[in-house]
Amino acid sequence: MDVPDFVRLLKHKNTDSEVWWDSSPTLYAAFKDNMHRRYPDMFSLIDNMLPEHLSQCPYGISGATTNPRLITQAVLKTPQLWRDYIDGLPASFSDEDKVRLVYDRMIVEGARLLHPLWISSQGRHGWLSAQIEGGERLGEDALVARGLKLASLAPNVMIKVPGSKQGYRAIEQLVAQGCSINNTFCFTVSQVATCLKAVHDGQLRARVQGVNTERARYVISFMIGRLGAQSEFEAQAAERRLNLTGPDRRWAEIAVYQAMQALLRRRPTSVQLLLCSLKIDTDVRGREHCWHLQRTGADTTLYTLTPQIIEFLIRRQQDLQPITPATGWVQMPKRVLNRLTAIPYFNQAYFEGDLASSEFASHPAFVTASNDARAGQERLLAFVKGESAALVLAPSRPSSQWAMEHAS
Repeated sequence: MDVPDFVRLLKHKNTDSEVWWDSSPTLYAAFKDNMHRRYPDMFSLIDNMLPEHLSQCPYGISGATTNPRLITQAVLKTPQLWRDYIDGLPASFSDEDKVRLVYDRMIVEGARLLHPLWISSQGRHGWLSAQIEGGERLGEDALVARGLKLASLAPNVMIKVPGSKQGYRAIEQLVAQGCSINNTFCFTVSQVATCLKAVHDGQLRARVQGVNTERARYVISFMIGRLGAQSEFEAQAAERRLNLTGPDRRWAEIAVYQAMQALLRRRPTSVQLLLCSLKIDTDVRGREHCWHLQRTGADTTLYTLTPQIIEFLIRRQQDLQPITPATGWVQMPKRVLNRLTAIPYFNQAYFEGDLASSEFASHPAFVTASNDARAGQERLLAFVKGESAALVLAPSRPSSQWAMEHAS
C-alpha cells in the first residue's frame, strides 16, 4: 500500500517548502545506515527522505543547520580523530584559537558534503547554516566580522545570526555584503518584523553598492518548541489564576507561527520561515503526535528535522499512520485564545510591537537557547583542553509528556 509520506504531501501542497537536516552533515550517512537497518521495510522512503550524499531529491533533505551544541556532538563522535588534529596544531595557539579552528573545520566539512546539491540546484538548495558562536553576547561589529569569516569558509554557508537588537543591525550589514542569513533565536512576531526590515534595508544598500544578492537566501528560525516550554509562561498564567495546559502551550506556538506567516504574506519578501526545535508529544493513550508538523505547512514552511523527528516520521509511516501537514490554517478554539491573550508572555510573542528590540535578548526563550549554545561551546573548549568530562554525553531531554485534548 503506497501511503504518501509527510514530505511528499508537503511538497505537493507547496513546492517551495523544504526539509533540512538538524545536525552536522558529517553524521548524516551513519544515521541513514542505521535507519536502513532498523526499518528494512521502509528502504524506499528512507532513500527518498535521506538521499544519497545529500544529492538533489524532490522529496528529501535539501539543507542542514548546525549550532555549537550540534558541532560539539559531532566532534565527540570521533574524539581520536579530532584529538590528533588538535595535537598537530602549533603549541603557540591558545585553547580558544584551537576551538575556533575545530569549529570552522567542522563547518567546512559539512558544507563540502552539501556543495554538490548547491551546485546542481544553482544555489537554491544545499545550504549549511553556521552559527556565530556566542553571538548573543557580541556587538554589531564583532557579529559582522565573525559572520564574514564564516561566510568565507564555503560558498554555501548561511550565517546564523541571533535575533537581538545588535543581531539585526549586523544582519543588515551582512545582507548588504551579499551574505545568506539564518536569523536564529527567534520567538516573536516583533523579531520577524525587525528581521524583514533588516534584510530589506540590507538589499537596498547592496543594490546601491553594486553587490549581487540574487543567489542569497534568507530564513528566520522560529524555535517553536521552546516558546511554550518556558517557566515564565506558566508563572504568568498562575499569577492570573489560569491553568496553562499542555495543549494551551502548543496552541500558543501554533498561533505565533500563523501570525509570523501572516506577516510574511503582508510584506512581499524573499525571507522564508523555518521551524526548528520541533517536539513530539504523547497522549494519554500512549500515542505520539507532533503538532509542529501536523498543524503547520499550509503556507511555505521550511522544517529542520532532528534525527529523532525523522525516525518518528519513518515509524509512523511504517505503521500506516503517516504524519501529514495541515492543508489549511488550523483554527484555534476561541476560549483558548481568550485565555492566552490574558498572559503578557503570549502577547509579547503574538502581537507585533509588543516586545521592544532592546528586550529581544532578554526574552526567556532567547536566554534559554543562548545558554544551551554556550554550554555546547564550553564543552568543546573542555575537549580541546583535554578534560575527560567533555566526553561524557549530557543526558538527553525527554519529550514533553502531556495529555492531548485533540487527537490529530
